[in-house]
Amino acid sequence: MASIDGARSIKQWRRYLAEYSAEVLRASSDDDLREVSDLQRAACWLGFDGADEGRLATLEQHLGTRLPPSYRSFLTVSDGWLNIGPFMWAMRPSRDVGWLRDADAGLWEILREHGTDEEIVLADRALLISGDGDAQYWLLDPGDVSPDGEWAAYVWASWYPGFGDRHESFAVLVDAERASFEKLSGREGRAVHPDGADELIAVGRASALRGDVHAAADAFARATVKGSGAGAYLAVILNAFLDLNYTHHEIRNDILGHPHVIEAVGLEQVRAEAVPLFLYGLIRSGSSVAPYRRLLTGILTDEEIERIDAFIPPQLPEPPDFQTALHQARTLARDGATDRAWAVLEAALPQWHSDSPYRIAPVVLLTDPALRELVTPERARTIVTAPRGNEDS
Repeated sequence: MASIDGARSIKQWRRYLAEYSAEVLRASSDDDLREVSDLQRAACWLGFDGADEGRLATLEQHLGTRLPPSYRSFLTVSDGWLNIGPFMWAMRPSRDVGWLRDADAGLWEILREHGTDEEIVLADRALLISGDGDAQYWLLDPGDVSPDGEWAAYVWASWYPGFGDRHESFAVLVDAERASFEKLSGREGRAVHPDGADELIAVGRASALRGDVHAAADAFARATVKGSGAGAYLAVILNAFLDLNYTHHEIRNDILGHPHVIEAVGLEQVRAEAVPLFLYGLIRSGSSVAPYRRLLTGILTDEEIERIDAFIPPQLPEPPDFQTALHQARTLARDGATDRAWAVLEAALPQWHSDSPYRIAPVVLLTDPALRELVTPERARTIVTAPRGNEDS
């Protein structure tokens, strides 16, 4: 990793890039690696030969300034690179590095035309160091220099506004991209570091049942990075109670399109919890389900998809005392006694438990048509912050 001031030596880069190459080659799909040569695969090295001192001196003479230390040492180790981030496919070799206004006049003009005053100033002085990417460019700022000579680093992409987050140095930007690669690979079920995922799920579930939503969310997020489909699922379910309005987006992005998530928790639970939550979220947002029918293929039957408005989710087993409370609350709600109905449910929360390692809360309170209208955002948070059952049950 980079030091606190953002620097990284030649020796540190060699070890770092060797480790990162191995991770990318292990966790990426063949399509992601289509530009990687057989020689690079065999060497487990996504880079090239390093730039010698003469080549670097020529570049610096052309630029009229010395390169920042972490970027200079990177070029010494590898003059260019492939797959340095999820959306950055190539770093420029030293012969192609240049000031943005010269290296990519088209982008420079776009930034000058549409940028803020601060962004225009940055564009005028920025050094372009990246090659092909997903409409993304990496820039170093010689006008923002640390006491150790490191230049601030930025990412500009057409798909988000401005220059994104400021990084202390090129090395720190690479660290951020490596962390993003690990996170995205884990979400796809291709974990970089899978060990310990099951332990994190157990810790997260115990925390969730205690009502400690922050500890639970952290554990599930860390398990997701390790490729755990259960971690991804439970993170979404937990957040469904914390943000009722955004749930259907997370279900779409993190569950329905990821077979490893569905396989981890089982199709029946996805049909009972995630699907009705997704459909109800679409209703709440005023969106049509039509664009998402393909996502439901293999989860619902063709007939269920055709008659999606009439879909009745399966019921997961609930503890007898809690099942009684559900029945009482439905009756009270139908009679208009909504506050009393909620009081019955709230009193029953401590008795809720499940033998399944992938259930952490009574999602039925958000999916049952007779009950979900009782659950305000405040009450939804109460459901997951109230201690429930026995964490060993």
